Amino acid sequence: MGTFVKRTARPIDPFAGIQATTREHQRQHGCGAYTYQDGTLPGTIAAAASARRIVEVGTALGYTACWLAAATSTTTVDTIESDADHVLLAREQISTVGLADRITVHHGDGDDTLASLPAGEFDVAFFDGFTPTTATITGLRTRLRVGGVLLAANLTLGPAAEVLDGLNDPNLWLTHSFGETAICVKRSVDTTR
Repeated sequence: MGTFVKRTARPIDPFAGIQATTREHQRQHGCGAYTYQDGTLPGTIAAAASARRIVEVGTALGYTACWLAAATSTTTVDTIESDADHVLLAREQISTVGLADRITVHHGDGDDTLASLPAGEFDVAFFDGFTPTTATITGLRTRLRVGGVLLAANLTLGPAAEVLDGLNDPNLWLTHSFGETAICVKRSVDTTR
């Protein structure tokens, strides 16, 4: 007989207050400040990768940026948000949990801001904007080191077919998709595009 893991209570979310604040803000304003369902997935991926540097597109109010920064005691996160109000709110929320020294919230367009960040220096990239474009995925791939991990969310919101084809290109990524999310490991330096 096999061994079964005993189901335990769900772990306490140290950033549940930020998630609740984000959801309340979204309800009140009807804006695009959505949080990823559960921060443990991006946090676990970042911890498993022993990520030193992480880039995120789609900050909202900083919930997942905090989970990502908690991967190790020295992990840093560059997170990008296009909404100026959300940038200010994210900086406030991040400060309340003591991570302002390790999370930089950039205000601007995701693709333009990605282009300003160094190539090949990030261990993990997380896309949690509305829906990824080919340009955004390419920008994130460029920022990742070989062997770096991309977590791409919101894939059921209708990205172009070439985005999904690109994430499933075995020359570029080792990919596992589930639901609206894909986990992709950068396989090699892309010299074909």
